[in-house]
Amino acid sequence: MQEVVIIAPFSPSARCAAFTALALAVLAAAGCGKSTTKVSAPTGDAGGEHLLLFCTTRASGTTSEYDVVLYDCDAFGYRSLAGLNSTFGQSEPTITDDGGYVAFASPRPTGSGGSDIFLYSRATQELLPTPGLNTAANETFPRFTHDSVHLAFVRDSAGVKRIRLYEPYGDTLIALPGLASPGSTDDDAPAPDVHGDRIAFQSMRAGGPHVYVWNRIGGVSTIGALVGDSTDVEPSISSDGRWLAFASNRSGGAGGFDVYLYDLLTSTMVGLPHLNTAGDERHPAVSADGKVLFFQSRPDAAHNWSTWRYTLADSVRAQPANLAVASGDDRQPYLRWR
Repeated sequence: MQEVVIIAPFSPSARCAAFTALALAVLAAAGCGKSTTKVSAPTGDAGGEHLLLFCTTRASGTTSEYDVVLYDCDAFGYRSLAGLNSTFGQSEPTITDDGGYVAFASPRPTGSGGSDIFLYSRATQELLPTPGLNTAANETFPRFTHDSVHLAFVRDSAGVKRIRLYEPYGDTLIALPGLASPGSTDDDAPAPDVHGDRIAFQSMRAGGPHVYVWNRIGGVSTIGALVGDSTDVEPSISSDGRWLAFASNRSGGAGGFDVYLYDLLTSTMVGLPHLNTAGDERHPAVSADGKVLFFQSRPDAAHNWSTWRYTLADSVRAQPANLAVASGDDRQPYLRWR
């Protein structure tokens, strides 16, 4: 597919409403049911104010087939994603701030080849057609902008990973000057702010994985506190673009990979007492106000990955009800916490 890049002229609210109407209309016309899907959680409605999305092997019992599940942080239970999961495995899920849509990556053969990104409507419990999104190359790591309008993702172009920004309404790509241009090093794991005008990401630009920040005005910023002799990965950014969480194995931590929180406004690290352990903490997801973090953790290699919550107000690390897992792994949490 030849990439078409435009600058969309619509306001965020207009684009969001237009995308919703168009997506439902196209879905009704196309009929997008998948014969390989299965119910992933108890039946429920499409609501929920504080939602946690993550991948799990609880149902499959294998190390390769991950399902996407949706946890309600207020009700301490799971909401329906009927028709989303398949036996081919799912990864890197994201949900819009309005709670209506979920995107994820999967190698299922109904796509364009390799890994593709799929868009799911919670209202209709169906996959939506996105003919301009996927190619024969690998598309991975989708992340919605916090206005629920655009979708950042990664495309492997000629063996090099590049970040793209997708406009579902026009089924086109949005220009990212200085970020999406050709190069010889991988850019991965995008984390966009409210409109996609600021995107945190991990890159091999300095020879190893480090976290960088791209701004539509100003381009890519190299922040000294985020680039060192360590491995710095898996950024998550708040909707206002201020709070940046990431995982790192830098020296001075509790052990293994730890979760860090950086204030881009004051250029300072935020203390997270009692969050990290001697094991690994990965894939942080930060709330809009930077006061709540979810992340995956395991005390050592012999234990499973599980999802935990941390609140900055009281420095408490806890596992909400029904999140503890006896067998299987829970990975890649993504938080909708406005």
